[in-house]
Parts: sequence; structure tokens; C-alpha cells
Amino acid sequence: MLEERARIARELHDVLAHTVSVMVVQAAAADDVFDTSPEKAREAVRSLEASGREALVELRRFVRTVRLLDEETAAVPDGDALVPQPTLADLERLAGTVEAAGLPVRVVREGLEDTDVPPGVALSAYRIVQESLTNALRHARASTAVVTVRARDGRLTVEVRDDGTGGGRSAWTGAGQGVAGMRERAALLGGTLEAAPDPAGGFRVRAHLPLEETA
Repeated sequence: MLEERARIARELHDVLAHTVSVMVVQAAAADDVFDTSPEKAREAVRSLEASGREALVELRRFVRTVRLLDEETAAVPDGDALVPQPTLADLERLAGTVEAAGLPVRVVREGLEDTDVPPGVALSAYRIVQESLTNALRHARASTAVVTVRARDGRLTVEVRDDGTGGGRSAWTGAGQGVAGMRERAALLGGTLEAAPDPAGGFRVRAHLPLEETA
């Protein structure tokens, strides 16, 4: 039960941290052009509304999950999932959301078929990408980010690189809840995660996850 609650807490943090960060950026963008470009402002507001609606859907499912756990109910009515289960197929949609908030994102896949990745591994990989892009959007002052997902030698490698020059990145590389959560996700699967400035410039998050779930 405690492990399940911890898992839900990680999911809730990742969903809220990402969605709220995107919404703040979208609201600021709308405010910046409210007088000079009303159409762009309306576009930002529509994106803000879409982000909010998506977050509400996930939050409702989280609340339902917690209630079921409180009642010690194992069955889920109507076959609904307890929590949203994004997969690697959703990375382009995630990239589009971040791009709408102002950070262009390119997704690269190498030697990968989404159906070959166990659901738990796919979910952790998605959340690692989500958290990494959220941090890039908030801290990096980047103009672009690249997400690379590679399957090779029995493991899934997920890498998120940005070209940012933002200060303060070191403040969250080791102690921040977001990076700590990403490292925890990787460790629970028997994997590893590195988050540090890229020698080539910008910032890089790289996770190695076994393609077989350990639990």
C-alpha cells in the first residue's frame, strides 16, 4: 500500500509540475502580446485551456485511484485504468505541448518499436522525458531541445538535450525533487540516470533502462 501511494505521488508530481509550468509560460506569452497581437494572445489562451483540461482529466483519475486504495478495492469498474498510462507513442504529443509553450522539440527514435517496450518501462521513460522538458522550459533559456529514444543491447536509452544557457541549472541537478524523482524511477527498474551540463553546451539528461521490468 505504501509503495502504491509513493508511485501515485510521483505520478502526481510529474503531471502537475509539467502542466503548471507549461500553463505559466502560455499565460505569460498571452500577456506579452495581448495589446499588440490579439490573435496570438487568443492562440496562447486556447493552448492554456487545452493544457488545463488535460491536467483535469489526469487529476480526476488520480483522485479515483486514491479513493479505491482507501477502500482497499482491487477491481476497477468499467475496465478503466487507475492512472493515465502514457507510452512512447505519446512523445510527439508531449513535444507538441512543449513547443506550443515556446520550446521547439525534436523526437528521434533509433532501433525502437514501441510495442517491444514493457508498459512500466515505457511509462517511466515518458515521465523522464516530461520532467526533463519541463526543466528545460523553466530553467534553460533554450531555443531547442532534442529527445532521443534508443533500444539496443537489451536496454532503452532516453536522452534529452537542450541548447540552453540558463543559470541555476546546477541548483536542481542533484537536489531538486524533479531530478530526484527521475533517478528514483530509473533505479526502481534497475536502471541509471545522469543529469548534468553537456560538454558540447546546454544540458543533458540521459537514462538507461533495462527492457525487462524487474518488478
